[in-house]
Amino acid sequence: MTVAFLNENTLGHTSYLPRYAAEFTRRPELGVAPRLIDALPLPAHLKRLGDGSIRGLRRFGLDFHATRWRVATSRHLREQLERLQRRERIDAVVVNTQSMGLELTALDPAIPILVGLDATFTQLANSPWFAPNSASRWLQPLTLRGLLRRERQLYSRVTRFLPWSEPVRNSLVTEYGVDPGRISVLPPSMAAPSRRSERDPGRAARRSQILFVGGDFIRKGGPLLMECHQRFLAERADLHLVTHGEVPSAAGVTVYRKLAAGSEAWRRRWTEADVFVFPSRLETFGIVLLEALAFEVPVVSSRAGAADSILENGALGDLLPALTVDALWRAIAGILDDPPAARRRAVQGRLRFDRDFELGGNAARLAGWIQESVARPR
Repeated sequence: MTVAFLNENTLGHTSYLPRYAAEFTRRPELGVAPRLIDALPLPAHLKRLGDGSIRGLRRFGLDFHATRWRVATSRHLREQLERLQRRERIDAVVVNTQSMGLELTALDPAIPILVGLDATFTQLANSPWFAPNSASRWLQPLTLRGLLRRERQLYSRVTRFLPWSEPVRNSLVTEYGVDPGRISVLPPSMAAPSRRSERDPGRAARRSQILFVGGDFIRKGGPLLMECHQRFLAERADLHLVTHGEVPSAAGVTVYRKLAAGSEAWRRRWTEADVFVFPSRLETFGIVLLEALAFEVPVVSSRAGAADSILENGALGDLLPALTVDALWRAIAGILDDPPAARRRAVQGRLRFDRDFELGGNAARLAGWIQESVARPR
């Protein structure tokens, strides 16, 4: 089967479909020949529609940027798909996310569409993603009406939904009336790293290490962690920050701004970390938590995005009761004070990763769902 993978290559979405596409290329026995297409950058004829803004109106949503950007990117993907179809037969389309699929409703009904999504638009409606202030929330019935209508039109055409997490699955069922039989949870996945040894050879010679990974330093809670470290933890642990953001220099803090995911230096940060801290204020999922589970690093996290689901309501990591310096310090200190207990929970986290987030297993499941969708009469 030749399958088009239409990818929203922004933020955490960047690696979602490419990892599956690469796995299918590596494993031809799965029967999926991927054709990966990215939504960005926008071509010149769509750039103004997607990127343009009206001064003074964007903060209220009245320039309809949320809708225009999604229409522009999905139209770009549709145009690329049409060019691909003129060159070869496409048996199925997998698109992430529904934002990127808004222009697919006119696609030949014989071609199944599978849609991955980290959140429904209804879930996002009252979040800062769509409504950053009270005025924009008040105006949402006007500003989001068209977008919500397009989302439902797409859903009526979808063969199978691939939500990233159970909360998204529940939204599809309860808020959109989607038949549960059309839904299969497919989270972001990654290849499993080697199992972590009980203690690495150089561990005794260095101080404890606290790890933070987040491109947007402010939104991911970096300043709060910096304050916590400087006030309570600088004398007992080093703080390693993997981020694109600007960070003030401070004692015991090392910043990595150009650390490529998957590189040897990136892996070293995970294998040497004693605790991973993720005090994010705004997420739809939290892919980096999967990396922490995979590398068996004890976790302290906010409840943003799908953290409750990923960490099994606190069984696999500390979920902060509040985003305060005091709550953060207590959680981190608790892990550093009791390494054996932290290690036991991290081992359970790796078992959860192997079961639900390992790329090879999830790629095989996706291949099965694609084959089933292609075989189903339309």
